[in-house]
Amino acid sequence: MTQLPLEEGEKILLTCRKHWIVYCIDAFVLFLLFILPYIAYRLIGLSGLEIVVTGKTYHLIVFLYAGWFLLLWTYFFIVWTNVYLDAWIVTDRRIIDIEQISLFHRNVSDFRIEKIQNIMVKEVGLVAHMFGYGTIIVETAGERIELRFDTIPNPGMVRDMISECHDKCLARLSHTANPAI
Repeated sequence: MTQLPLEEGEKILLTCRKHWIVYCIDAFVLFLLFILPYIAYRLIGLSGLEIVVTGKTYHLIVFLYAGWFLLLWTYFFIVWTNVYLDAWIVTDRRIIDIEQISLFHRNVSDFRIEKIQNIMVKEVGLVAHMFGYGTIIVETAGERIELRFDTIPNPGMVRDMISECHDKCLARLSHTANPAI
């Protein structure tokens, strides 16, 4: 990822990525797909069908396994790219939303902290409460009404940090508008 262009004096306060449970779920799916050929082989053996492995059949099976694992490897990199490159970067002036749509498609948006109207946190379900992840939704004034980031770790802490930056930014703006105060 390229270096983000920051304004002069702007500081990165927090970089948020998906919760580790997202990686575990993807790893579990990948593991199931990895052992699928073995399970299929065992089920065929239990059904009474016998597979005679000769020289040509053996080479065909090895070729199909290699193709299967190549597809799994490709799937792993696509999923990793899409999950790992999704990020929120909170600075003292902006929230930068980097959303990886597909392998070669990324949307990068930034929102001024002073334009925030509402910050909402949703932690739905027992698993979300146990592992401390949730969804944070920031409503802004302007073209894009809602900024949403799912399965973020410690969403309450992120909300508090954004609220604190919002308050400081509004105080700084009101102080520059009324220098006599």
